[in-house]
Amino acid sequence: MTQKNNIDGILLLDKPLMMSSNQAIQKIKKKFNIKKLGHTGTLDPLATGLLPVCMGRATRISKFLIDSDKTYQAKIKLGVKTSTGDKEGEIIEASSVDISHDSLSIDQLLQSFIGKQEQIPPMYSALKHKGERLYKLALKGMDVPRKARLIQIHSIKPLSMNENSLELIIKCSKGTYIRTLAEDIANKLGTVGHIDELRRLDINCFDNPQMHAFDKIMDSTTIDQYLLPVDTPLSHLMKVVVGKSESKMFMNGLSISVNQTPIKDSDYIRIYDDETKFLGLGTYSDEYISPKIVFNEII
Repeated sequence: MTQKNNIDGILLLDKPLMMSSNQAIQKIKKKFNIKKLGHTGTLDPLATGLLPVCMGRATRISKFLIDSDKTYQAKIKLGVKTSTGDKEGEIIEASSVDISHDSLSIDQLLQSFIGKQEQIPPMYSALKHKGERLYKLALKGMDVPRKARLIQIHSIKPLSMNENSLELIIKCSKGTYIRTLAEDIANKLGTVGHIDELRRLDINCFDNPQMHAFDKIMDSTTIDQYLLPVDTPLSHLMKVVVGKSESKMFMNGLSISVNQTPIKDSDYIRIYDDETKFLGLGTYSDEYISPKIVFNEII
């Protein structure tokens, strides 16, 4: 049996059109014989763009990627509603479209969606109901109650508009369903709509992320040149450098004392040894940092 590769790092994949997130990472896993990997923030097959793939020890910090704000470019087709909220679904309603508003009134309408709000997830989603994915229930013709979730829309900027489509740049919190937002925007315009095109442009914990095309990766003999260090998406967290003895204590799961102030209680802190190697994450309380995520071997 071929030894699987213990690869650590983060790949910023530009997910191709009409391929599921899971299909994309499974192909990469098989191609490079990677022992452990997973993606953060599922993109629908219709969607393209930024899909972070965490490999090896990077899977342990995936929650920080999932929790980050995200930016999308969305094209909404107006006048047609589909069963899935995007163009993959069946047409279930048609309505006339009258966007005779000027750009100022359209912008004002879009600004009304800014802020915190509750959103009911669509049936065609990967969320679970009694252990089964909602989209699988939807394919059976079922519609089950879903709890509204608190989301936040940070900004919506119009890129283009014509008589039957609206193209937007949307920055939003985790858990936001752009398909649902698109339907709500269409409704407020006095019509119906669905997502015609969707691309994820950015995830807040990365600084000007450079995406890599799926075909380019699959044509390569190694994947290392495309990987970012495990701690790349954690730069917003406070950094503490400790000495050799404290490093050993931290690596063994023991709390270490620190004199640096101020450090907010309960915030995650990046811990590095005096050779600037990333050891893991801890939380601070009463002048001690307690290990929370520790890598068994120094990276």
